[in-house]
Amino acid sequence: MSSTASVVVAKSVPPFWNRLRQITLYPLHPGAMSTIVVLALCKLVVYIPFGRFLSAAVTIAMYKYAFECLRATANGFMEPPEIAQSVERSTAVKQIWLIVIFVLTAIIVAALISPAAGLIVGIALGFALPGATMTLAMEESLGAALNPGKWLGILARIGWPYFAVALLCLVVSFSQSYASVFVAMLLPQVVAIVAVQFVSFYGLVVTFHLMGYLLYQYHHELGFEPESPQLSRIVAKPDPDQEMLDRASALVQEGKPEDAQELLRGTLRARGGTPAVHALYRKLLRIADNNEELLRHGREYLSVLLAQEKDRPALELLRECQSIDPAFVPAEPGQITHLAQKAAQFGQPQVTLRLLAGFHKRYPKSKDVPQNYLLAASLLHERMNQDDQAIALLKFLKMTYPQHELATEFDTRLAMIEKIRSAQLQKA
Repeated sequence: MSSTASVVVAKSVPPFWNRLRQITLYPLHPGAMSTIVVLALCKLVVYIPFGRFLSAAVTIAMYKYAFECLRATANGFMEPPEIAQSVERSTAVKQIWLIVIFVLTAIIVAALISPAAGLIVGIALGFALPGATMTLAMEESLGAALNPGKWLGILARIGWPYFAVALLCLVVSFSQSYASVFVAMLLPQVVAIVAVQFVSFYGLVVTFHLMGYLLYQYHHELGFEPESPQLSRIVAKPDPDQEMLDRASALVQEGKPEDAQELLRGTLRARGGTPAVHALYRKLLRIADNNEELLRHGREYLSVLLAQEKDRPALELLRECQSIDPAFVPAEPGQITHLAQKAAQFGQPQVTLRLLAGFHKRYPKSKDVPQNYLLAASLLHERMNQDDQAIALLKFLKMTYPQHELATEFDTRLAMIEKIRSAQLQKA
C-alpha cells in the first residue's frame, strides 16, 4: 500500500470511541467465544495431578489467542480468528513475564520507599502496560516491551487517545476482577472456576482487541501497514478481483465452501490474484483444516510477497506456515537468508533460528552459510541464552571457512562468548 493510500485509510478508519459497543461484543463472535469457553472449561485441570502446571499452560494458550486477536485487529480484520496460528507461544509467555515484572516493580517500590510511592508506580505502569503490550505484539521482544522509550514513542505519536485506551483497559481489568469475586461467592466451587475464568478471558480478549484497534486506527502514525482485504474497499480504488471475491463469498453462503476453494485455487494458479484473494483462499483452507494446501500455497505466495518487497506480510505468512510445520522454509536459499535477516531485525529470533536450522546441509554450496550461521550464533547467545550451541556454530564456521572475509568476526564473537561463559561458570 502506498503512503498516500495509507493516509486515506487512516482517515477513513472509524475511531475506537465510535466502536465501543462492537469492541465490547467482539468476544461473542463464534471464533472467540468457542476459544474462551473451551479454555475456561480446561481450567478444571486443577483437580487432576500436575493440575497447576496444566492450568498455567491453559493461561498461556489464552494469552496466545489474545495476541492473535490483537494482530488480526491491527491488520484490519474486525472478526476474531478461528484459532491462534501465527503467534509464537513464547510471545504469550513474555506477556505474562511483562505483567509479573510490572507488578513486582510496584511491590518493591512500596516496600523500599512507601506504599504511596508503590501505588503511584503501579498506576503509572498500568497506563504503560498497553504500550508495552503493543510493542511486544509488533516486535516480539520482552526487552523492547520493557523499554520506556517504546511506550513514550507510542504515546507521542497517538496522543490523548492512548490514555483513553489505557484507562478503558484498566476499567475492564478492574470490572472483570470485581465480577470474578462476585461470581465466586455465588456459585459452587467447580462451576465458579469455569465462570471466573470465562469472565477473565472475555475481558482479556476485549482489551487485546481494543489495543489492536488502536494500532489499526493510528497505523500511519506508528509506521505500521495493515494487510487486510477490506482496506482496498476503504481507499478510493476498488479491488480488481472484487467480483471474484463476491462470487466466492456467495458460494460459501450457499454452503459450498469446497466450490469456493476450487474457484479461488483455479484463479490463483491461472493468473494470480490480489492479497484479498490469497487471504480468503487461506481462510477457507484453514476452516477445512487443509494443512497440506496451506503449506503449498504458502510457499508459492511467499515468493510473490518477497518479489513485491512486502517483508512484514511475508513474515506473518511464514510464521503461520511454521505453526503448521516447524520445518517449513521458503523455496529458495536466498529467500531464507532474506527472511532470516528480517525476522531478526523485527525481533523474532525463534523464526530466524527455525529458518536457519540445518541450512548448510540443505544448501552446502550456498555463499550465505557463513553470514547466516554468524547471525544464528549471535541470536543464540544474545536472545536465547544458548551459549553452547552458539560456540559450536562459531567453531564450525572457523573450521569450515578459515579464509572467509568474516573469519575475524568468527574469532572475535567466539572469544567474547567463551569469556562470558567462563566468568559465569566461575561465579556459579
